[in-house]
Amino acid sequence: MVYHLVAFIGRQKLEDVRRMVLMTSKDHTRRSIQILRTLGMMLESMINGNAEKAFLQQKFMEILKMDEECKALKSEAESRILEVGALLVERGDFVRLLGCIDKIPDRLEGAAYRTLGLVELGRLEGETLQPVTTLLDEVGTCLESLNRAITALEMDSEQGYQRLKEVKLNEKSVDDVYRRVGIDILKRGQLTAQTLLLKEIVDLLESVSDLSEETADILSFLYPVK
Repeated sequence: MVYHLVAFIGRQKLEDVRRMVLMTSKDHTRRSIQILRTLGMMLESMINGNAEKAFLQQKFMEILKMDEECKALKSEAESRILEVGALLVERGDFVRLLGCIDKIPDRLEGAAYRTLGLVELGRLEGETLQPVTTLLDEVGTCLESLNRAITALEMDSEQGYQRLKEVKLNEKSVDDVYRRVGIDILKRGQLTAQTLLLKEIVDLLESVSDLSEETADILSFLYPVK
């Protein structure tokens, strides 16, 4: 009787954690999408030639605030997972999922910081930055597909699984654009400080799609089709 009671409590706690982690992951990716859009505003203002330093600094501070909100979400979720203790066999996998998804806003914050650096080094032609925004749009599509997959997992594992496969397809699209953009940057001549910063920005953006795919893989393991 005691054994069955403990088993029941364990299953109940597992379901509670599963729901909580999905809710946290959804909120987290939604904020990451907003960070990506804010970074897009910074790049667009530079392309249009009206990038006021105060505007860029304001947007960067907004990104920092959202990044801190993501860290708070992760920390709170991890605390709740650890409270469950040994009853949750999958505890380490849930923590790994949260750690993976939390790297996404960090990479975007790094890209935004380097975007500020571009301004400090002087004005860039809009055509130089345009390929970067093309890559950013593709990364946004990948990140949004991850958020849709998490939302679907909350309702139905089969539908969620199909959505997770879309994330992997979108990651491959990002890779294709990333290779073209990287070649385009290198074709623009000597390796100036601005060129190196641009390359770092596109590398960070591409890593967001890699992390999205890795997150999708962990979700597939933790939330298998029933």
